[in-house]
Amino acid sequence: MVLERIIALTLSYLLGALPIGWIIVWLIAHKDIRYHASGRMGTSNVIRMVGVPAGILNSVLDFLKGYAGVWVISLIIEDAPQWMKALGGFLAVLGHIYSIYIIEKRRDGKYYFRGGAGGMTSVGAAVAFWPPVLLWSGIPVLLMYLLLGYASITTMSVNFFALIVFIVRAATGADPGWWYVVYSVATLLLVIDALRPNIQRLQRKEERIMRFSLHARLKAKREREKQSKAGEE
Repeated sequence: MVLERIIALTLSYLLGALPIGWIIVWLIAHKDIRYHASGRMGTSNVIRMVGVPAGILNSVLDFLKGYAGVWVISLIIEDAPQWMKALGGFLAVLGHIYSIYIIEKRRDGKYYFRGGAGGMTSVGAAVAFWPPVLLWSGIPVLLMYLLLGYASITTMSVNFFALIVFIVRAATGADPGWWYVVYSVATLLLVIDALRPNIQRLQRKEERIMRFSLHARLKAKREREKQSKAGEE
């Protein structure tokens, strides 16, 4: 039983660690995504590198990584306890952010694990716990992404909304325990830690905005109007 649990949890991490964004960008553009834009392997950076269709593919596959991280627990462990499913989901997100497949040596001589910010992978794990969570966290956050265009805010928000959903379910007895709440808190903290540079840029008002968002379009329109007025003067 112990060996089965170790194998299942290890597979959860290894599935989550699959560097989907790196693979997609390399296959399409023959470029290493780590050295472009944010350097992360998430959907937003894939869009910046090779376009929206590839970004959507990356998003779907990152989602499936999180889902698979929980599914493999149920596959190997019969009647897996809630804490194991929660841990499997967390390990999948951990693998996405710190991938064992993408290790690099930096100037300080230390080795680092690279990856993404964990947004879609954490959604996939949450959906594996309780599929309707997608309606309560995924769809509202997608609208937020399309409106604001900040990938960092979107990533943090999706975990925050999932946390609220699982707190309500645990408090009302809909879930048999609080392990999915523990998962949501741990994942939210993990994601916030991974996004510290983005949070600092948000505070300086220097964070990147996705060009397709309503925010970016309105900002570009204001800049064009300002340039037009300056030209008339």
